[in-house]
Amino acid sequence: MGRMGRLIIVGIWVISICFGCGSDVRPKLRRYEENPDGIQKNPLPEPKRLFLDNGKVRLGIDLNAGGAITYLAEGTSGVNMVNNADLGRQLQTSLYSGPVPYSVNGKDPVAKWIGLGWNPVQTGDVHNNPAQVISHQQTGNTQLYVKTIPNIWPLLAEPADCVMEHWIELRDNTVHVRSRTTINRADTTQYEARTQEAPCVYLNGPYTRIITYTGLNPFTNDVVNEFKPDHGITDRYATENWAALLNASGRGVGLYRANEFRFITAYFGAPGVGTEYDVSSSYMAAVPFEVLDHNRVYEFEYDLIIGSLDDIRQFAYRQTRPATVPDFRFSGSRARWFYYNTRDTGWPVGNELNVRWARTDTTKASFQIKSPAVYWKATDVPVLEIEAAFSTPATTARLSWRQPGDVDFLALPTRTLDFPITGDGVYRTYRISLAGKPGWQDIINQIGLEPTPGQPARSTATVRIRRIGLGR
Repeated sequence: MGRMGRLIIVGIWVISICFGCGSDVRPKLRRYEENPDGIQKNPLPEPKRLFLDNGKVRLGIDLNAGGAITYLAEGTSGVNMVNNADLGRQLQTSLYSGPVPYSVNGKDPVAKWIGLGWNPVQTGDVHNNPAQVISHQQTGNTQLYVKTIPNIWPLLAEPADCVMEHWIELRDNTVHVRSRTTINRADTTQYEARTQEAPCVYLNGPYTRIITYTGLNPFTNDVVNEFKPDHGITDRYATENWAALLNASGRGVGLYRANEFRFITAYFGAPGVGTEYDVSSSYMAAVPFEVLDHNRVYEFEYDLIIGSLDDIRQFAYRQTRPATVPDFRFSGSRARWFYYNTRDTGWPVGNELNVRWARTDTTKASFQIKSPAVYWKATDVPVLEIEAAFSTPATTARLSWRQPGDVDFLALPTRTLDFPITGDGVYRTYRISLAGKPGWQDIINQIGLEPTPGQPARSTATVRIRRIGLGR
């Protein structure tokens, strides 16, 4: 979340790896103590912490900071690793949707954060007003539940029109967290997918070693990638689904999200110095694109691993491996797919996706239906099957794909394949042969569906999709 400062990038990612057009949330360095924008800030509220402790991990949530995790220490060290310089750091959930800018109840966003849009933050707002905890429950020394009305970050003391719930459990040297946000917005517009901080992790200045695995041979004990603490927000294609922040002794925190490949990392301030209320901080987050409908229930789970790099990586290796071939079934879920310049019929999802096969904004050249980030070997996917019903005058559609290193979907013969469709609204299984297709090689990290340029269009055209998977 980067409450030193944050920047919205609309469109493609500008650094490293991009996983599809949309609105992409980026922290940006700003010295907290200088407050160069003159934003009115209250003193931080006094902590009101509840603790869990199993002898290997000591964890605290703060009831005066939205119930977010504000304390995390290894064993009996007594050293809190979590940074709490303002009410936008911590270890928490931060979500994003439109409109941009977002104003409500006569309140406008501070100028610095006008590009954030609808941004409920578990801990509080830019003015250091804490989010409201409406209930909590502790079970012994290993389980906590907390229910929060988050604040809209750029507005002054404005509760968000959603409720966040978090279930926290200590398990040996790990913390398992389940997050559920129930949205209840009066604005029923379906805004474009945005990257979410699900979750974000801020640790103190000494945690300067930023490590993950971005190679193309995951789960083989290949050499990891370590990055110097001199970079701003940088995309990481984390092919083993984890990232870590460690100190000079090689101890710290790992973040694992099953089947999630989109992470970002950064370091803010002077490397190696500072405690929980100082500006210096290392940062990591899992950042999937999600459409957050006005009535959506958005859920995800993650694990924190406290210990060494080997502890963190071996935990990831013990989990169920991410899917290595496509198997998306759209029954009650978008299966994490999202859209650029089009929309579906909304939440809840029935037994299919029902998407406009047309542009929402006709001033833009096209539209696209996009998969989440994936890791597939092209040779493992010789045939792709799409079970779909097109209602359109077009006679072909286009499959697009990306490979690691592509800055976005590329309109190249080596990244696209047009296939015939029948636009009568009847379900058919389209088998797309990809074996031997130029460019369908090595690693595939995202696919998309879009119209073939030059094909006839209709504003009322639709596509209904039940399944996208490996050809039988």
